[in-house]
Amino acid sequence: MSTSTNSLLAFSVLLPLLLINPSQATSFRDYIGGALHGQLPSNVDVFDKVKPGRRWIPALFVFGDSLVDSGNNNFLQTMAKANYPPYGSTFFHNATGRFTDGRTAADFIEMGCDELGNPSFMGCFDFDNAAQINGLPYPPPYLEIKTQCKAMPKTGVNFASGSCGILPDSGNGTAGNCLNFDEQIQLFKKVTKRLRRHFRNGTDFARYLSKSVFYISMGSNDYFEFLDPTSPQAQKFMPVTFSAFLAQQLSLRLKKLYDMGARKFLVNNVGAVGCTPGLLSMFKPPTPCFDPANGAVSVYNTILPFVLKRLQSKLPGSKFVISNIFKLFVDVKAMPAAFHISDTRNNCCVNIAGNGTLPCKPFVPPCKDVKSRLFFDVAHPTQSVHYLLVRRCFNDPTICGPLNLSQLMRA
Repeated sequence: MSTSTNSLLAFSVLLPLLLINPSQATSFRDYIGGALHGQLPSNVDVFDKVKPGRRWIPALFVFGDSLVDSGNNNFLQTMAKANYPPYGSTFFHNATGRFTDGRTAADFIEMGCDELGNPSFMGCFDFDNAAQINGLPYPPPYLEIKTQCKAMPKTGVNFASGSCGILPDSGNGTAGNCLNFDEQIQLFKKVTKRLRRHFRNGTDFARYLSKSVFYISMGSNDYFEFLDPTSPQAQKFMPVTFSAFLAQQLSLRLKKLYDMGARKFLVNNVGAVGCTPGLLSMFKPPTPCFDPANGAVSVYNTILPFVLKRLQSKLPGSKFVISNIFKLFVDVKAMPAAFHISDTRNNCCVNIAGNGTLPCKPFVPPCKDVKSRLFFDVAHPTQSVHYLLVRRCFNDPTICGPLNLSQLMRA
């Protein structure tokens, strides 16, 4: 990606930036069961000791990019793959195609949770009480099911594809093939036809879809394209108009899923791409993050809640929850010790180029302190941070709203 620093800097004057400010990171304290600095539990280590509880949702359907891709790109002609070590080294102990050291947020959501019977705690992950989890299997990648002729699971499917975006042209051609959002939706349509056979009637099937959660996590690759001043998007749009256009295009595609039966939507906003090791290595800013890139995506993140609120008002029975992954990164960057993170700037794995701009070098062991890192490679967070996003989404209104994930699952 050829990008001009001066061109990117011009974006930042259009909207007050959501930069790394400690005052933005303090609001989470009231929503984590009374925990203060340094008192958060050891993330997934304790989580993995809990036992399955009752199911709140029948299925989770995942749409997105490399943040939640569980292996679809393994079956595509693309350079955007994570099918080799050290990817997957922490939990699966082998590469699954996930662009991290272990599980993604989608995996943790699928596991779900059970109530604690503790009226003072609104979330599911109260580690002092060893909360139970749902126990659903991880949503398998669709292309694995298709290629290996596996049975279609009723508990959910993952359609996400690394390097793709909301717009059809985002990602395709730069690294190879990927499944854009339109293609993912068409694959879901095929899945519904296969799943319908397992239900007695259309009413039961509609109820099944209406109780399932549809997790959408994409948009960053659309911005990587836009931030390249030579791209068609950059030539055609200003930052504000591009953000409005992107949000509108997302809305149109969410409506398609609604028309197929989806009712519960969990939608990630765009993360703080200016904080990734890749962009930090490329631009070497004196600040904790490359602020112009964060400023650009902040325009979209500001528009998104209004777009989804309007969409919900037009679609009876729908519920849209925004997962504020941008703020999660802001919080961790501002107060890493509160989240047991020691390094927020560097990637854990050794990257191919050695300059912090490319994926992990194959078969080279990652850093030993991966559990306390924000980033595993130059663009993707560690399993610990994926877990942190879901943990906070369950009970923290500053991360997920207007409902938290616990409320959405039970709705």
